[in-house]
Amino acid sequence: MDLLSPAKINLYLEVVGKRADGYHELVMLMTAISLYDRIRITTDKRGFSIVCDHPDVPENESNLALRAAMMFMNRSGYGNPVTIHLEKNIPVGAGLGGGSSNAATVLSGLNAFHGNPFEDEELMAMGAELGSDVPFFIKGRPAWAQGRGELINYVENIKGYHVIVLFPGTHVSTPLVYKKLNFGLTKKEKKIKSPLLYKGLVDPINHLFNDLELPAIEICSEIKILKDVLAIHGARGVLMSGSGSSVFGLYSETNAAKEAYDTLKSYVAHHEGCRNWKVFLAEMII
Repeated sequence: MDLLSPAKINLYLEVVGKRADGYHELVMLMTAISLYDRIRITTDKRGFSIVCDHPDVPENESNLALRAAMMFMNRSGYGNPVTIHLEKNIPVGAGLGGGSSNAATVLSGLNAFHGNPFEDEELMAMGAELGSDVPFFIKGRPAWAQGRGELINYVENIKGYHVIVLFPGTHVSTPLVYKKLNFGLTKKEKKIKSPLLYKGLVDPINHLFNDLELPAIEICSEIKILKDVLAIHGARGVLMSGSGSSVFGLYSETNAAKEAYDTLKSYVAHHEGCRNWKVFLAEMII
């Protein structure tokens, strides 16, 4: 079974407060994008395992995709153990949700292969046990997510954009970003009273906001440089995704996005100071 596992970007991310369970209460507008990891699942009677081509991805039960496969088989009682072959194209630790997407893709893929014993809502509940972003990826449609990220309200009408993602080659610690977050400052910046009030066309350009951006830039100043680079190269809107360290730019026109992508690819290849940068061209999946 061969599957595609998409990345996501956060078009809006507000940290409402700290929860009693230690997580943070969030309001997010998320969309999947056409940047994919590739997953192959094969039966393996010897037991569950995962193999990945990226050195920073664990090949043990701390991997969400492997835990998702084990959870599915335990809950459904179907099939034999499997081996997951994971080809990573989504940068690791970049705020693009690669690990959560991998887990959701495995859950959905195994569910389809075995005749859909679980409804999407059941898969989302299982995903919430694995990670906060996993429920979003079960359907992968643009959505407002609240709570830890597990409370999903789908956006039925959203304007699509081409997306360039820049990753600086390093990641920032999510716990450290949250530790540096100043709630006194974030409360002055709120833009969304209730995402459910937006019933018409949602234009992401009008909502771009991320409470975690400033604390992440304190840790990794290169994030600000990436934002400036995308703005110079014609992006209509620029924002850091998740807790970083990747940054994305939105483009309305195909030609403008392709021209900026080609220019940035050439720039990265020929400038020593940004050799670790990764540049990706994608589209919002709507």
